[in-house]
Amino acid sequence: MDGFIEVNGNPVHYRVDGRGGAPWLTLCHPLACDLSVWEAQMAALAPHFRVLRYDLRGHGRSAVPPGPYGFPLLVSDLLGLLDALGIVRTHFVGLSLGGMIGQHCALIAPQRLDRLVLASTTSALGPEVAPVWASRIEQARNRGMETQVAGFLERWFTEPFRLTHPELVARIANLIRATPVAGYIACAALIPTLDITARLAAIRTPTLVLVGESDYSTPPAMAEIIADAIPGALQDVLPDAAHLCNLEQADLFNHVILDFLLQAAGTS
Repeated sequence: MDGFIEVNGNPVHYRVDGRGGAPWLTLCHPLACDLSVWEAQMAALAPHFRVLRYDLRGHGRSAVPPGPYGFPLLVSDLLGLLDALGIVRTHFVGLSLGGMIGQHCALIAPQRLDRLVLASTTSALGPEVAPVWASRIEQARNRGMETQVAGFLERWFTEPFRLTHPELVARIANLIRATPVAGYIACAALIPTLDITARLAAIRTPTLVLVGESDYSTPPAMAEIIADAIPGALQDVLPDAAHLCNLEQADLFNHVILDFLLQAAGTS
């Protein structure tokens, strides 16, 4: 099922795949991507779950309302979509920006989440990153999303993967190019403001934290901070992978998250 639902006054593009009657699983994508970034997960996840994917506001085929955005607003979009689809509880997998949204959701509406996977993400960035993101935003504003492509691809994939998987890398490059500038800017501006490490101890949702060993955007040390802060959280480091570890190590990523999610009662 592929469609649009109005949430907070804006159309949200979503897709549902999987087994009817199975537990719900929601996937939340990174900055400058859309719901198609999860294609490598669908064959593994769909037999076990009803999988909801959606385009964040300002991304993909969802609306691009004017900024500024805030993390509570992005969580409100998620909860509004769940409500519109009649989803009371869901597992949640968020990668990068999606993982930041997942942390906020676990704090704002823990009753909606069964299990939480936080991949390639962080709970805080120091003040030194603010000029970096300000520069990226100005480049995009003045000269468009093409200015972001090369840098993102270098950070998102290891060099050997870029050389051996040119078609996949080109597909991701096209997602970056296609991201509306206004949506990119409004979401990118959120990233250097993130600072919720001190609040993570309040999360009680069973949590798995994943990271690629060669992720220089949100390195394993940042994943360890999250895992240490959330009571009972598990952590796994995926070898030979950078930021988009769900693509660079798709089979391993799928195996690890399935092993974690299928531990939930009533999932088979």
